[in-house]
Amino acid sequence: MTDFSHLKQRYEQDAPAVQLGGLASNLNRIAWCAQRNEQAQSVPLFRESKYFTEWAAVRCMPEQQELLADVQLQLAIWEHGWGKHIPPAAIAQEAQQWSIKLLEISGLLNQ
Repeated sequence: MTDFSHLKQRYEQDAPAVQLGGLASNLNRIAWCAQRNEQAQSVPLFRESKYFTEWAAVRCMPEQQELLADVQLQLAIWEHGWGKHIPPAAIAQEAQQWSIKLLEISGLLNQ
């Protein structure tokens, strides 16, 4: 099992907007894996992204926290449904949409 303590320490140094941007980037990576049906490569991204949602929520605004909770739930649904009852193409499309939502709510697109 991976020790995420160093990653957490580094992640928590970033501003909330940057944290949300990092999570958005991970969702794009998940979309990339899903487009190529590379489930094995997505497993660490799912795990890391779930941690990112928890770590970012501490310093985010309530509406951002709500979105992060939704993202975390969606990550679990995609991870467990991949290829069983959720086609990878659907995961790719949805992950890209969530990535855009995170970037919008982060404020990074307005800078």
